[in-house]
Amino acid sequence: MLALRRPRSILGNWNDLLSLRLLIDIAQERIELSHETLDALPQGFAVNYLRSVLVTAGALPQRDENVIRVERHVTQATKNLLDPSHRTILTRYANWYVLRCFHTHQDGPMSANVAGRCRENIDMARGFLNHVASSGYSLDDCPQIIVDQWLTEQRNRRIAFVRWLKNNGHLHQVQSPDSMREKDPNHQIDPDQQLALARHLLHNPDSASIEDRAAACLILLYAQPASKIITLTTDSVEIRDDDTYLHLGPEPLLLIPPLDTLIKALPVSKPFGTASTLADKKWLFTGKNAGGHVHSRSMMHRMNQLGIYIRSSRNTALLTLAVSTPPAVFASLIGINTSTATRWAALAGASWTNYAAIR
Repeated sequence: MLALRRPRSILGNWNDLLSLRLLIDIAQERIELSHETLDALPQGFAVNYLRSVLVTAGALPQRDENVIRVERHVTQATKNLLDPSHRTILTRYANWYVLRCFHTHQDGPMSANVAGRCRENIDMARGFLNHVASSGYSLDDCPQIIVDQWLTEQRNRRIAFVRWLKNNGHLHQVQSPDSMREKDPNHQIDPDQQLALARHLLHNPDSASIEDRAAACLILLYAQPASKIITLTTDSVEIRDDDTYLHLGPEPLLLIPPLDTLIKALPVSKPFGTASTLADKKWLFTGKNAGGHVHSRSMMHRMNQLGIYIRSSRNTALLTLAVSTPPAVFASLIGINTSTATRWAALAGASWTNYAAIR
């Protein structure tokens, strides 16, 4: 705190900021300096902000906060189930299926988006258990019609828990349900309008902040998800012979002017207060908490304010790329699977079967 440019402002706000009041309680040993102490407090911005400062400063050990939040969500979700057997089943499903799938297929810490999907899966499972209980059945005598009623909406998303129950010896009277064919992705945005918006953000400095303009163009032109944009670092940018490359996939992507200037200007802001002293300068999109990048929800909210809805805008960009570039080429440049790129090419009606011979 003393390393701040204006440390006196900290003293002026001492009584108004919960994070500072908590810190003085720790300093005077009224509460213990530990993750468990902070976990016992209502989880809001002040607690998360103080935790990030303490972790980045080395006063508390590193841990995967998103996994901890999912585990906390499991505890809260099971409290709302009246049947003790349902609480046991939901705990097993969360720990041995939802979280285990993450640990099996992912390296490194859990992202905020993955944590959100884990919580959604847990909530869906709890919803099904409540649905069965409210219908007057148990998991052992539940009939097919009760399951079919549950699967009427969001069938493919809800089906995982039903199949998990079947595989673990429940739902004896229910046949394993089939998945439905995925609908074509939503791509109702006019490509010309999207390109016009990209041009406006690229060439008009007053259209938005540098961070938002850069992020928006990565979505509109290169179909990047918010979860990937926020984790870009200074190592993702490469300068070669006055050209700027951005590493989004196996092959570096040559950035067009003036997008290259926007990317090279990042990061342009640092966290506020104490976190500014402990900011990790590697992130291109720096967050408010010490040592961290911006949260994906914050990024999506900022894009929405610019009239950009990430899912639809990404899909429109993928269609445009599929029409103009062979799948194997744009897949390696923007960091998606080649089979996914091929599917988008088929959806766009583009045929690249003769590309190799022509080249």
